[in-house]
Amino acid sequence: MGHRMNDRTQDRVFAACGIAFVALQLIGFTLGGSAHQLTISSSATEISQALAKPVDSLSWAGAYLNLLSVGAFLGFAGWTCSKLGGGLLGQVARLAGGCYASLTVASLAVMDSISYLAGRGLDVQLARTLITVNEALFVTTWFLFAFFLLAAGLMGLRAARPALGWSALAIALSSLSAAISVQQLGQFSVLLWFGWVVAASFSLGRAKPASTRRFAAAAAAQGA
Repeated sequence: MGHRMNDRTQDRVFAACGIAFVALQLIGFTLGGSAHQLTISSSATEISQALAKPVDSLSWAGAYLNLLSVGAFLGFAGWTCSKLGGGLLGQVARLAGGCYASLTVASLAVMDSISYLAGRGLDVQLARTLITVNEALFVTTWFLFAFFLLAAGLMGLRAARPALGWSALAIALSSLSAAISVQQLGQFSVLLWFGWVVAASFSLGRAKPASTRRFAAAAAAQGA
């Protein structure tokens, strides 16, 4: 009984990590202010205005929350792979998740550098170059979370969680297709990714029905 209770507590903690990842990302972006929200579509005037004065403490708080979200994601990703059965697919998902986290931190570091130089005479052309680098890193993360979802989706189907599995595969394929449209479909794919993480957190955080556990155990036995 004690072991089961510990497992349930662990599930709740890591499910909360998934929800925290999404919440911290969205809150951090909202608090980040204009300097943190510059994109390749921003005009020279918008860049100049956003960088005309130092960013305030609220913007730095947003940047801090964004970085914290990455740690929450790593906890969620490792737990998800474990809950869905691990194996080779789990290793692929963990690797994709780790790369996603690394590039996310790199993207945030570039934007924090831009924010640090705000109000310090940063040239608009140099700022645009840094913004473009950040955007490239950001878009690359779409491919990495798509690879994570492809592996997680297959694990979900193998673990008799069809809703979780098929939705992951659909969002992954949608994200890979949407990467050609950075400002429109691509941004929507990120929201779908966040939605899947929240849904997976709730789904995997609940106790699995006994019938589903028996089905998964039988499938694993046949695979062995």
